[in-house]
Amino acid sequence: MSTADLVPLHVLQRRAIDLSRRIHTSLPWGFRVAELLHVLAADSLDAFGRVVTAQMILAVVRGIPDIGGKPASDWIQDVHRRGPDVLPPGTGRAFASRVYKILLSKFSDPEIAEEAMAHLMLQATRGKIHISNGSDIHTAQSLVITICLNRARDLLRSRGRLREQPLVRERDEDESAVDVEDPGAFQRLDSLMPASDLRKVLQELERVHPRAPEWLRAKLDGDSGQDIAVEWQTTPSYVSKWQRTYLPDIKRVVEHHLRQARWAYSYDRRLTQPSILT
Repeated sequence: MSTADLVPLHVLQRRAIDLSRRIHTSLPWGFRVAELLHVLAADSLDAFGRVVTAQMILAVVRGIPDIGGKPASDWIQDVHRRGPDVLPPGTGRAFASRVYKILLSKFSDPEIAEEAMAHLMLQATRGKIHISNGSDIHTAQSLVITICLNRARDLLRSRGRLREQPLVRERDEDESAVDVEDPGAFQRLDSLMPASDLRKVLQELERVHPRAPEWLRAKLDGDSGQDIAVEWQTTPSYVSKWQRTYLPDIKRVVEHHLRQARWAYSYDRRLTQPSILT
């Protein structure tokens, strides 16, 4: 093969990024927004994953995957002495992501989802989460999901918003059976953060950092940290550091926009409801 036949690395990277974007942008807009919110919730998901896994370890739940190359049972003494933080970063992250997406698919509210998960973590630290000793992992996970769903409903009731959530059901036969990989699972986010309103969010993000708008666009297009590094002509470590610095402010802007959209949606629905006085 001659040197003329060799494709430069940067060209291959560009082709890979373009292909990934075409696939991601073919997905429903609500699904893409949900993936963005999932990225913005990274820190709380890491904490939730460790706390829940620690509870399962102490309850000797059957079927927990190996942690840090060791069986879950080998962590019992360390977790008992030092708590969830002794577990390696990323522990339980896949389950935490699933719980978050289930809550997001049912309530379309990232703040409600995170508050419900934070409540469970608080209850765990108080010893009020009771996973049956020796239960299987599916049973333990279903219990956690149910607790979070019930807490989310309680939060909505306390704010007088449960009737505003037409897609929320009071009971499900299997609370853990939601298919969070279904592109249609987050359809209501289409109306709360439609693509047509993206310009408003991007304008607000300009005040966070000049690169914040393009970062948001990149995430909505499904770009990874490596992809963004290629676009910015920098290193993945720089992108990681940038994200740690600015993600809290980006999250604040996005959630503020969703809060306003939700209020407007609820107000519009009240106006269109037939009056009981007529």
